[in-house]
Amino acid sequence: MASFFSGLLGRKPATESDAASSKDTVDSAVYDTTPKLTPWAGQPIDPTPPATSDEQKAIDVVNSQLPTLLADLPAEPADSAQFNARRFLSPERILQYVRANKGDAEKTVARLRASLLWHIAYRPHVLSEQVVRQEGCTGKLFVNGYDRFGRPLMYMFPQRQNTKEAKGQLRFTVDTMEQAIRSMPEGVTKITFVIDVSQYSVSQSVALSTAREFLQILEAHYPERLGKALVISPPRLFVMFYHIIAPFIDPVTKAKVAFVDLHGNRATSADGPWVDINDYIDPEQLLSEVGGKWNYKYQHDAYWAEMEKSYNRWLESNNAGLNDANCLSADTSKDATESNTTPAEQSPENSDNAATDKTAARDLALE
Repeated sequence: MASFFSGLLGRKPATESDAASSKDTVDSAVYDTTPKLTPWAGQPIDPTPPATSDEQKAIDVVNSQLPTLLADLPAEPADSAQFNARRFLSPERILQYVRANKGDAEKTVARLRASLLWHIAYRPHVLSEQVVRQEGCTGKLFVNGYDRFGRPLMYMFPQRQNTKEAKGQLRFTVDTMEQAIRSMPEGVTKITFVIDVSQYSVSQSVALSTAREFLQILEAHYPERLGKALVISPPRLFVMFYHIIAPFIDPVTKAKVAFVDLHGNRATSADGPWVDINDYIDPEQLLSEVGGKWNYKYQHDAYWAEMEKSYNRWLESNNAGLNDANCLSADTSKDATESNTTPAEQSPENSDNAATDKTAARDLALE
């Protein structure tokens, strides 16, 4: 999987023509520049399947450990955005972690504790306009619209890469993941990725270490989020590369990856690997540059305005629950590290059990 995503997180600097689509010169009379980050009333969804009997047994064990999971958590810097640990441990998220750990309750508890510590240390719930503007100005990665199952669409355009520093790229990816989650209708827990690799080249691949960090974050702290990955117009080189690494990809993940030929030269089937993108996304909701009918162009100021509105709505709801007696109390917690290290450095995902979390938190502060 690390190799697969290393081909998607482009490193080649964006050209002037790539960046032009995000600037103020976009003709709003021709193109729509307002992204769809909020579900509409009556939107069809495909809700997450309920827990099986075995999964429910594991969930019951996890629920019995909630006081331990929430005990002695580090405190965050005092500002407007605070991590709501109690809300994080929602029934939906616990089910996601149980499924990601194949029903192993002990591993689930350890990974949830690791994620709690990571969220407090890395603080993905704090949105930085500076990071979003610097990394996202070319429209290389953004959330916009929904598929036929109510899953938010995350668009990736590796050819629009405009930075080389791994820390900023990873932080922006996390920010975009968080926006996708904020955009989810109630009952939806997954994301559909639309990845345009029509201009893929080996020169666009990031360092494998960066790709591994990205995958570590997704696997450790965003489990069970991939609904579908639709790879648009992959050149022959990319397809060959994918087939080389395919045997190393988890079968469940591999089943969610599909190729799309916008020219209609490939036979498609529901089982893939080549599919009809219209089976997954209504053409009216799909960007015209990837085969849809929606004449949308990324314009950063317009995108940021809607992203900020979405974030502020979430922040108000999140903070409203922080006064609950069951939520994290900063007054009785230890100091947390500032979020100036890389995500992988801050993630204690390799903890074998919850007993190691105090050491992990101390190590975070030292790094």
